[in-house]
Amino acid sequence: MSRHFRSLISCFVLACTGPLNAETPASESWPFFPFDNGVGRGVWPASQQAEAVKKLGYDGIHYNYTNPKDFTGKIAACKSAGVPIKAMYIYTFVDKPGASYDPGIPEVIKMLAGSETMIWMTLREGKRGQQDAQAAAVVKEIAGMAAASGLKVSLYPHAGFYVATAEDAVRIAKVDGLPNVGVTINLCHELFAGNSERLAEVVKTAAPLLTLVSINGASPIPNKGPKAWDTLPLGSGSFDTKAFLKLVYDSGYRGPIGHQFYAVKGEDMDKLSSAIHAWQEIKPAILGRK
Repeated sequence: MSRHFRSLISCFVLACTGPLNAETPASESWPFFPFDNGVGRGVWPASQQAEAVKKLGYDGIHYNYTNPKDFTGKIAACKSAGVPIKAMYIYTFVDKPGASYDPGIPEVIKMLAGSETMIWMTLREGKRGQQDAQAAAVVKEIAGMAAASGLKVSLYPHAGFYVATAEDAVRIAKVDGLPNVGVTINLCHELFAGNSERLAEVVKTAAPLLTLVSINGASPIPNKGPKAWDTLPLGSGSFDTKAFLKLVYDSGYRGPIGHQFYAVKGEDMDKLSSAIHAWQEIKPAILGRK
């Protein structure tokens, strides 16, 4: 971890506005779940995915949206195994009037009614920073569907998308200030954005609206610049993910933590095992239970 990052941690201001889920009891802090891109996506049946994460000790799973028929099976398998679907990732588009999202998404949101699933919403394409009104209109539409099903939306930053960073997500979420719309800090994509030295500032900006956080291990790729990183299982790599999580904890965030497995090499069961073992060491140390 760089000296600059350490100094940012030491001066981080704790008195920021409480996040949307600040009421979460300490005993229920930080449920941990894997992205399905590390759980046999497209290869393992949903029943195998659910049983694997349950056996390893995860608190749920994430799924990318696919289609209503496929999601019927995913929901049934997870219910049978007692594994909550923590988030459903969806693509939406800023500059495609009348085609801002897949037509099956409203049906799946209804299928998830009453669950704890967060609608993890990306905003793609458009002229970044110049079409906030259009972006906010898409958010408002999805948030309305989610609200009707008792669900929340969290804006998911993704490198190269209209919402590429947590700070972009905060800007769009504030346009309408809808009560069921929050934001995500996606460590992988903050690193890809070149924000490794600004994470204390990013966390402080996002904290009042923070509803999801994703993490991973990481190492910078030598001689490739500040936006080039290898993604690794938690507990691996030179980037100090524990220090990042300490920033998140000190901000007051107690909600779900997801593990991003994008571009992480290796067999899925090995990666899943490595990540949960690292988590079981890191979490109690940060929460003061070890």
